[in-house]
Amino acid sequence: MSVDQLIDHYEIFELSSAHHYIKEEETFGLVHLDLKGAPPKIAYLEQLFPALREWGATGLLLEWEDTFPYTRELLSVGSNGPSSSSGAYSGEEARQLLQLAGDSGLAVVPLVQTFGHLEHDEWRVLREVEAYPSSMCPSHPRALPLVMSLIKQIVEFHPDIQYLHIGADEVWHMGLCPTCVRRTQSSKHGRCQLFLEHVLAVAQFVQDTYPTLRVIMWDDMLRGIDTSILLAMAIITCDVRGLSAELWDKYSNVFTSMWAATAFKGSTGSCQLLPVIQHHVSNHEQWLLVLGQEAGKFQHFRGVALTGWSRYDHYAIMCELLPVSIPSLVMCLKVWLNGSFNYNLHLNTAKSLGYSDTPLLLNPYPRSVATSLGQDIVPGTCLSLIALCLTTHLFYTLMY
Repeated sequence: MSVDQLIDHYEIFELSSAHHYIKEEETFGLVHLDLKGAPPKIAYLEQLFPALREWGATGLLLEWEDTFPYTRELLSVGSNGPSSSSGAYSGEEARQLLQLAGDSGLAVVPLVQTFGHLEHDEWRVLREVEAYPSSMCPSHPRALPLVMSLIKQIVEFHPDIQYLHIGADEVWHMGLCPTCVRRTQSSKHGRCQLFLEHVLAVAQFVQDTYPTLRVIMWDDMLRGIDTSILLAMAIITCDVRGLSAELWDKYSNVFTSMWAATAFKGSTGSCQLLPVIQHHVSNHEQWLLVLGQEAGKFQHFRGVALTGWSRYDHYAIMCELLPVSIPSLVMCLKVWLNGSFNYNLHLNTAKSLGYSDTPLLLNPYPRSVATSLGQDIVPGTCLSLIALCLTTHLFYTLMY
């Protein structure tokens, strides 16, 4: 595969903050559904998806994890497996989820982890370090076939998708097993080459098997790799919370297209109960500022994914639940679409969610005033006020 071919086919997310750059071309506004913890019931999604479209979202970044109904050789790792949780989706429910998204006018971008998340005992042998499931050994002969099987089943289940997200972030343990050590010692670019060869093998498989499908990946593992290496290895696109000007310049020299990844929940603490809306609004404002300065360096700005992580890893406790995070999500969507935050936007968004006498707090801690909700517009909004009352009570109990 040539450099030009890959650069035309591949795209990269930058995993951090985000800002908005509007061109005349159509851009995506994806809401991230992280299903590794408390996956919403179909009845809830039936009401949520139309609301997401009304609020301005155009699609979903759908991270199925083990709620997906894998079959055949992957039966044990999905919702059809013996260890599946009661909240996982059956095949019929998963199809219904996609139908609901389509009926609501939401495009779907499935996310498949292709360099880690090996929590199941069946795949323990594929870990780079046995005690840590976060990283796959790219040298193991069964690693790439497993990734190919995951991708095949996901893509076959999602008709008419334009993009596939392959993850590839936070590969903390790499180049540590004996085989990988030998590879890094004998290669020109060491661990960088180890990472890139695996990612490019995945990209090559996707391009060969699904020629019209474009690949997206997180950017964090690429930040420390020299531009000449990225070009030599034929890598490809980007996303900010602390990207230096040098990184923007580097990425624009390698990738023709970029995405942004903001956060509406799941980024301020692994045991957070309620989103700190002020923090997430600021995150979007920063992205808007930076993209206005930097996105013009790329041929295409594809859009934004508003991420909402459910837990920091498979063994961590849950952070903010989706229903209590709806006010934060809507506020962030409105800020992104409006281009800035102001009092009227805050007030109108709160009213649209059913907040009447009680203001929608940008910082929920502490809260000394009684809370009430005029109308539960979206199922779960009321839950955010209940959680607010609970955390306020706990705060003052601990204080006094």
